[in-house]
Amino acid sequence: MKKVFLFGFLAVVSMSLLWYLFIKDYDYKVTFETNHPPGVVYNTLVRWNNWEPKSKKVVSIRAKKPFSEVSHKLEVFDSIVEIDWCIQKKSDSITKVTAFFKDKENSLFQKLRVPFLKTAFVDRSILMVKNIKEVLKIHEKKYKVSSIEKTIFPKKNVVYITASCKLHEKAKAMMKYTSVIMKYIKTNELMLNGDPFLEITDWNLNEDRITFDFCFPISKEDNYPKSDVIKVKSTNEKEALKLIFNGHYGISDRGWYTLIDYAERNTIKVDILPTEVFLNDPHSGGDDLNWKAEIYLPLKK
Repeated sequence: MKKVFLFGFLAVVSMSLLWYLFIKDYDYKVTFETNHPPGVVYNTLVRWNNWEPKSKKVVSIRAKKPFSEVSHKLEVFDSIVEIDWCIQKKSDSITKVTAFFKDKENSLFQKLRVPFLKTAFVDRSILMVKNIKEVLKIHEKKYKVSSIEKTIFPKKNVVYITASCKLHEKAKAMMKYTSVIMKYIKTNELMLNGDPFLEITDWNLNEDRITFDFCFPISKEDNYPKSDVIKVKSTNEKEALKLIFNGHYGISDRGWYTLIDYAERNTIKVDILPTEVFLNDPHSGGDDLNWKAEIYLPLKK
């Protein structure tokens, strides 16, 4: 009986050791939690460059799955480290982030040392995750979102420009086209009839790129002066989820992720094509947290 028990014990230990050394696909794991929705964490990781200058590329993305997974390849001195990030919603207000680290060229060596020594590999792994967590914590103070409600985005008559850019370049593009649209409105003595808004018509998550109509509501006229860049249309009325975003308009996509997260948690089918209505003029300056935007995420018909 003792021999059977000993044999079984040794078999379990051997299999565990075999799994740990040769099958487990990572050398070290670090986990933390944040109050941000998964989309904000994903967006932060996709743009992460280990705080290196742009002229020195040390981080590249191996693979990604929007809002849930990002895989990095990181060059550290003479080593290559692979990091697989897993983003999971833990509760309504908590997101769990797990980072799996693997020393590509010295994986077996690291696995033998990690349980017994606090190595440079372990120290670097902990520091990287700590820095990401700190960035997210600081970012929490840069914006606020309201509670979410279902509402109707009304039909509007607008002049607009269609444009495309990287998501993080959205505010810069808006600043560029505001003067173009306002010149058309003033030159042709049109009457503004509401706050400007951005209507996303395409969002390529893999390329982090958006196409949008930048719209200025105007009173309806029988005829409009022709323009090579300015167009006129009537937008459609649509049922949508809505929240109020306070913060710099350059990071208002944080409101998008909040709405997407809410829809997923409540099994509400939506089109991931947000509309943002801007209630403040960025040129007036002031505290970003006093800037206000209404963000709508349309429900699927």
